[in-house]
Amino acid sequence: MSPAQVRTSLRNVDERARRTMQLPRDLSTLDWAGRDALAWRDPRARHRGYIVRWHHNRPEGLLLRVGASPARPDRAVMCSLCRFTARFDEVVLLTAPRRGSAGLRGDAVGILACEDLGCHRKLRSPPAPGSLDASIEEIISTRIDGFESRLDAFFRAVLR
Repeated sequence: MSPAQVRTSLRNVDERARRTMQLPRDLSTLDWAGRDALAWRDPRARHRGYIVRWHHNRPEGLLLRVGASPARPDRAVMCSLCRFTARFDEVVLLTAPRRGSAGLRGDAVGILACEDLGCHRKLRSPPAPGSLDASIEEIISTRIDGFESRLDAFFRAVLR
């Protein structure tokens, strides 16, 4: 995926935001076989993040705004996308402005997600095998299918 493709894939931003976004450094060498979406935090504007996925053979992306940690320090929180639990400061509220006039009025969709947007690494981590569990490959495949389904629902909610 080229930098131009990433920039034009964003569906809920204006031209100024497209021009000023900081792309991931490793974009040209990125291995898409090991991930289901490209997600990163903007190093120049830490309150912004981006997520880009392949949808109908073309990239489709969203601008995300990062909120404060949603929980108390003594609680674990679950990422709504990968469904892994983490410490309270490792999961944040991400909001995506809706596309069009609704987004301009401040309408947004929120989701709790991993602070580093690194869900793709967690999905493929091998689980501790249990005697009654499915095979490791089946567990990972089920995780990936669930992630893609939840990500699709989030994109639909933002873009409708």
